[in-house]
Amino acid sequence: MLLLEGMPNHNHVLQEAIISINYLVQRGRDSPVFGYKDISAELYLLIFSFDLGIDASTDDTTIYKEVFIVEPVQDLLRCTADFTFPSHTASETCLTLAQDWIARWVTLRQHTKCNVPPKRPEPYYPTRLVEILVPGKGEDLRLCLTREEVPTGPYMTLSHRWGAASFLKLSLSKLPDLVKGFSIAELPQTFQDAIIVARRLGCKYLWIDSLCIIQDSTDDWLHEAGLMGEVYANSYCNIAATWNSSSDDGLFTKRNGSEVEGIIVHPKWAGLKSATFRVVEFGLWESLVTSAGLNKRAWVVQERLLAPRVLHFGRTQLAWECHEVDACETYPTSLPIAQQSTETIHKGLDPETDGKTLQSMGDSESSPNLHTYHVWNKIVAAYTAGELTVASDKLVALSGLAKTMQTLLQDDYLAGLWKRTLASDLLWKVNGGKQANGLLSTRAAQYRAPTWSWAALDGHIKPGRPDISRILIAIEEAVTDPVVPGNSLGQLMSGWIRLRGVLLPGSVRLEEPSASQRDKLKVCFAAEKDTTDHWIFPDIQDEILDEAVVCLIVSTVNRYSGTLVQGLALICTDAVKARYRRVGLFEGFQTSSGQDLPIQYSRATRRIELSKDAEMKTIILI
Repeated sequence: MLLLEGMPNHNHVLQEAIISINYLVQRGRDSPVFGYKDISAELYLLIFSFDLGIDASTDDTTIYKEVFIVEPVQDLLRCTADFTFPSHTASETCLTLAQDWIARWVTLRQHTKCNVPPKRPEPYYPTRLVEILVPGKGEDLRLCLTREEVPTGPYMTLSHRWGAASFLKLSLSKLPDLVKGFSIAELPQTFQDAIIVARRLGCKYLWIDSLCIIQDSTDDWLHEAGLMGEVYANSYCNIAATWNSSSDDGLFTKRNGSEVEGIIVHPKWAGLKSATFRVVEFGLWESLVTSAGLNKRAWVVQERLLAPRVLHFGRTQLAWECHEVDACETYPTSLPIAQQSTETIHKGLDPETDGKTLQSMGDSESSPNLHTYHVWNKIVAAYTAGELTVASDKLVALSGLAKTMQTLLQDDYLAGLWKRTLASDLLWKVNGGKQANGLLSTRAAQYRAPTWSWAALDGHIKPGRPDISRILIAIEEAVTDPVVPGNSLGQLMSGWIRLRGVLLPGSVRLEEPSASQRDKLKVCFAAEKDTTDHWIFPDIQDEILDEAVVCLIVSTVNRYSGTLVQGLALICTDAVKARYRRVGLFEGFQTSSGQDLPIQYSRATRRIELSKDAEMKTIILI
């Protein structure tokens, strides 16, 4: 146990913090430790768990526990030696740091991935941009129609949450007036602050969705939504209102500067020389960026990934995110490895590098050369963890990333799935039967995707693992019908798949488990005993309890004690036309002692195949 001095005042918490050492790493001379260079002969990285105690005077019985990193100040590359931490993120110091990030990693081209030459001969510009005019010469702003007048210089974009506030938006009737010019005072605080930042960083153009898309024109919205990927991908930098929940909140915040710098302490350990340490919150990036309100929006997933760089305005400090570096005011040159999270989608998510890593994390039988599809699955998982205000945006809000991935994959996009891996892509399931916010998954009230697509639901999705080698169905044709002709990445009117496969014989009897496990229902076939280990993970809880469900065998996975069979739980909607809709994921487990599923091991191919007497049927999934 150890007593640290210098802890700040905390309400209902003792000022003196008792800490226990959880982790200790000692590195030698010249070893790069968590991104820092010029390390002295000995560096101790200490991660502590703080039991902050109870304030006896208030009779508060809550125990506060947090995890911090304790860094030896004398061994750090003192990148903050001439840097003070002001009490407001609108300060000159903070904006200067943002300029330094741009200068170091963009203007001086120190990052190879961030300065890839453009693929098009001419610069790309969105249909409309807010032009930031010279102060003191009439109106502050005007709407620039880029097809009529070519902008000069780069543009920036803004990611923000609208909130419930009423503010100026582009409409058909207001278009002429906004082209003539308007005052910055007419805009909500977040927009005003973004204009200040863009001007400070040398950009005279800013793209804001509500001012650059005609809000009362469905045709314009559908057209511009299809270009959203290009808008963010070709921007100079994306300004992110990361902490706020409304357009009235603004970008900038007041703060305690010492919390950004860290707490300086002087511990005395037996057997170790005295030193000065800095205590910094462990998981800083997680709380500052990843878990912030803005990044809970589904739309922001593609905005964040497609923009070449993002300048985050967090609740306590500024942060920088590009293809090569994550940084913040506490760590202005680079976020150390100890502060990075494996759950975070990094800006530099790379199909080649990250995809191979993701693929290697799964079972060894997975088909080779599918690493880019694994990256897409990670995107889908992150995207479905976000929230959408407008339910019909489900596919539209991901269309920019889908277009980028389509270029990489050279594959057909089918309602959030891909043609090459379509069979295994069908094997998605809803995590715990819930949405990311903890509510039960729901099916969209109005049609937006076929039932075989995860886009038909509001739920946190675990995608099927990409595979083409262990598939037991034959897909003959897959079709989607888009709302906008030729745009298969956006809203859909319909979709279907024709395939041949084995439907497990007889009716299915569901045995409802306890109320706490309704996301996993036991399925028993007519000829089976109740001891078989077969389950359905319903897309919507209680949707299939009174229905006649059949199971389509799709794929197998070898396990140590047997074979895992995966498939779809289906309900017939038209027996004559053999039409079925998906209602869940089926998983059956077959051991060598039980042969109730129509599969067998082939010595010739050394694979699990369908039994010779298994009857293949042609069905339509809708």
